[in-house]
Amino acid sequence: MRSLSHPQRLLVLCALGGEEKSVAQLRMELGIDQVPMSQQLMRLRSDGLVDSRRVGTTVYYRIARSEVLTVVEALHKAFCGPM
Repeated sequence: MRSLSHPQRLLVLCALGGEEKSVAQLRMELGIDQVPMSQQLMRLRSDGLVDSRRVGTTVYYRIARSEVLTVVEALHKAFCGPM
C-alpha cells in the first residue's frame, strides 16, 4: 500500500486502469518527465503492482493483478469520480 501513497504512482495506476500503455503514452497523458516516470514505474514494478513487456525499444506497462485494479478503481471513484 505504500506505493499507492505517492501521488505520481497513484496517477500512473489510474492512467493505466485496465489498459496497457507505453511509457511515452503515460508521459504525454500525465505530463511527467522521463526520469521521474521511470522511477515511479520501476517502484511499481518492484512492488508487483505493474507488469511490463518490451517491443523493440518501446516498453508497455499494465496493472499486474485484478486485485490491484479493483483497489485503484475504488480510490479513483472515491476521490476523482468514475474512471
